[in-house]
Amino acid sequence: MRYRRHRPSPPLRDAVEFVWCMDEGPTHSRERVLPGGAAELVINLRDDEIKISDSGRPGQDRRFSGAVICGPYTRPFDIDPSAHTTMLGVHFKPGGAQAFLPMALSELADSHVDLEHVWGRRAQTLRSQVCEADTAEERLALMQSALVSRLRSAHELRATVVDAVRALSVDDSPPPIRDVVTRSDLCHRQLIDVFTATVGTTPKVFSRIRRFRRALSRIESGNVPAWAELAVASGYSDQSHMIREFRTLSGLTPVEHVLRRALATKDDHVAVTE
Repeated sequence: MRYRRHRPSPPLRDAVEFVWCMDEGPTHSRERVLPGGAAELVINLRDDEIKISDSGRPGQDRRFSGAVICGPYTRPFDIDPSAHTTMLGVHFKPGGAQAFLPMALSELADSHVDLEHVWGRRAQTLRSQVCEADTAEERLALMQSALVSRLRSAHELRATVVDAVRALSVDDSPPPIRDVVTRSDLCHRQLIDVFTATVGTTPKVFSRIRRFRRALSRIESGNVPAWAELAVASGYSDQSHMIREFRTLSGLTPVEHVLRRALATKDDHVAVTE
């Protein structure tokens, strides 16, 4: 698998985590996409189709055009990686996709939407251009140019949301939601409403997803861990709590993630069959 990530140019860095390009992707039969708290823009460079299925019901596919916006998911979904081996995409920062969309990000939670429904004919033009490009560098440059052209000049993420996202994303001991509210300029209900519209999930759900991702990162970074210690270090009450959350958010146990970590996949993906 050839997979590269590119840090965006300065006008995009407040909203975009990275732009990525993949070819000769994995060919195992099924891959699970894990919730991460952010949206993505994805283009299939081989076929004008993107197909996903419910992780709990393989074979029940949903089909989209070859360019989509993937909203922030709170549950996993599956893809056939052999049909998505040559791809281009944008991984937004939490809430960052709002800078390029005409609707609240909460409207896209747990869903995909054809990019054409959001950007009109420019979406198909962009896909045609990146498909015809000769190199990954050209594709990444075309994608960045398209994003800059769609960046709303007056857009600025509310500082309260940025601060809340940052607080709930720290690696060690993120604060309780009530403390995030106390430090903001909003009441509890207002913060939830603004955060949900901008990020696509409530602060509580976002915090759960980030805790899961912290634990998963620790699992993927080293040897088989001491599970009880890892659970507490990641913010779970105990090992059983961590296992329940892993099953809810990925459909797999922590041990199953360890068994699959050697299989090459893109960020936020895990192979569920070889």
